Amino acid sequence: MRLFGYSAPEVDVSAVPGLGGVLSWTEATVRQTARRAVALASLIDRAGSALDDVAELRHAAEIIAGNLSVLSASAAGIDRNAGKIAEEISGLSTAAQGIHTHAENLATGIDELVAILPTLQRLTEIVDPLDNTVVRLGRFVDRIPGAGRRRIPPSDLA
Repeated sequence: MRLFGYSAPEVDVSAVPGLGGVLSWTEATVRQTARRAVALASLIDRAGSALDDVAELRHAAEIIAGNLSVLSASAAGIDRNAGKIAEEISGLSTAAQGIHTHAENLATGIDELVAILPTLQRLTEIVDPLDNTVVRLGRFVDRIPGAGRRRIPPSDLA
């Protein structure tokens, strides 16, 4: 290596007894120390990353704890209202039973009405032709001298 016109002297390491071994040991020790320094730097980076992860986990745990308290309050509200809900369900069940009973009665009434319908239809067939006859008879009675319809005074209608 040359620096500002100065060059390092060439040294024959093999000429000095034991110096080659010392230099080899020193080189191995420096390499090992360098590997350890790199590993330590990598470990420090991973430790920093782990600390960031721990901070995120702590934040997530705080959020979860907050949500758990909200869920606990909701569960308490549900528990408070469960009795009222059960009473309402019981009332609805009773109402449904009453509706069922009335539906059975209504079905029976409808069956009776259906049974009467043919008779009612036959009666209508008999009475319809008489309608015109009754109207004509009323007109005839109105024309009879002195008979006429009997008038009801308005005071008697109330």
